[in-house]
Amino acid sequence: MRFKQYLILLLLGAALNHANAQIKIASTAFQKQDIALLDILFKDSTHSLRLQLSSSLYDFGLKKRDYRNIALVKQKGQIWIQPLVSGKLFELKKSKKGYELIRIDSTIHSGVNSNSYTFMLHDTLFQYGGSGFWNLRGIITYFSKETHEWELYPSNQLLNGYDGFENYIVYHLARSEDKLYTTGYVRMQNAPSNLNIKVVDSCFEFNFNNLTWSNLGATNPDLLQIFNKDNYYTYEMDGLLFIRNFFDLHWLDFKNNSFGKIKESKNREAKQKWLNLYNTKEPFQHLQFNLGNTCYLIKLDPNFNTSYDSFTLSKEDLDFTKVNYIYKKNNFIVDFYLNTISPFFTPNVLILIIIAFFIFFVLYRERKKRVPKEVNTILNYNFVNSLSLIEKELVQVLYEQHLKGEEISPKLINKIIGVQQKDTLTQNKSRSDHFLKINQKYKLATQQSLPLIVKSRDSIDKRQYNYGLEAKYIQALAKHFKN
Repeated sequence: MRFKQYLILLLLGAALNHANAQIKIASTAFQKQDIALLDILFKDSTHSLRLQLSSSLYDFGLKKRDYRNIALVKQKGQIWIQPLVSGKLFELKKSKKGYELIRIDSTIHSGVNSNSYTFMLHDTLFQYGGSGFWNLRGIITYFSKETHEWELYPSNQLLNGYDGFENYIVYHLARSEDKLYTTGYVRMQNAPSNLNIKVVDSCFEFNFNNLTWSNLGATNPDLLQIFNKDNYYTYEMDGLLFIRNFFDLHWLDFKNNSFGKIKESKNREAKQKWLNLYNTKEPFQHLQFNLGNTCYLIKLDPNFNTSYDSFTLSKEDLDFTKVNYIYKKNNFIVDFYLNTISPFFTPNVLILIIIAFFIFFVLYRERKKRVPKEVNTILNYNFVNSLSLIEKELVQVLYEQHLKGEEISPKLINKIIGVQQKDTLTQNKSRSDHFLKINQKYKLATQQSLPLIVKSRDSIDKRQYNYGLEAKYIQALAKHFKN
């Protein structure tokens, strides 16, 4: 009885430990840099934002052993926190008492969305790609307000995405177009021997209206040189993507397939802001993002105290003197293959096509062998007329015996061909010669591959052969050999 009580308490404790709804984490558990960042974000109630934050800098009171990075998504005055490598989702609330996280999901499974690209589109939270369980993901999921879980969002193909701090891929969410752009996709280079990731430099576009990935073309090598490891930040504003690589600012317009630099005057202003804040002897951590047209430069000193500066960007700051392409457009044939033919050939479809082709090949081969009835009648008529009297009598007897379901013995055949009084060797040779001639005449006259006369061992005396007609040809011979 006591064992049952302990078991019930253990199960109850496990259930409470895994309870998924309305778990609250108060701002008293937040670090000072968490609060400083949220203070900046909540000052803006108009613009949207998406960030991937390292847990070594920001954790918002969550247990760091459960994740490595955090996806922060802001939609006007609301903020959501999603610890990557988990299905957990928290809504961040601000009140007079401070900040608190409220868990709003009901997911249990975790470990499959590390380094996924997390974003908000039309009041729906999405995640694209990521990794987990020694594999890469090419799917898109969305958080359902009905089920409170991450549900699969359909697409025409799987295209692995990876929004890690160490990769060379840039993503751009064009909200006004309902499109997601990417400068490449990833795949395992030598799985399962190792987990090295290879980047395929080809620009793609996902259209949320028709759920389709489209290959735009190979990524410009000049653009790829801008993406230096751990040294670039991106800002999304005015339908454009801005990239900051050390001191240089570039703009990207995926819709019009063009990119270039920022005007020198604006670039110098942004560079000076960077130097004023970051050019110090003491070590520091940094973060950069934008809210609308305002770009923020965040600095964390060794004690995680926050300081920041900002500058503005707009379309008026674009330099159009040297404009380059983002992706090399495919010609019509290549575009048709990549966006229409290639996505169609999924593994299941390929298997079905192979099976269908095999069936078609077999049927076509059989049909090619099949001779029309009118032609077949003429060919068999020619065969019958080519037979000698003895050969015709042999075929007639074989035909009649076949209709009775019987075969004829060598003795009857010897009698028909007139060698019943001869020695065994002569009888065997004579039978063989007659059957060989008949089969040759049938093959030449009708172009059939199988012999007309076939032999089989006697069921009682295995040393003896009985003879009959190929059942496949009986119907064709019926008009020429009647009882």
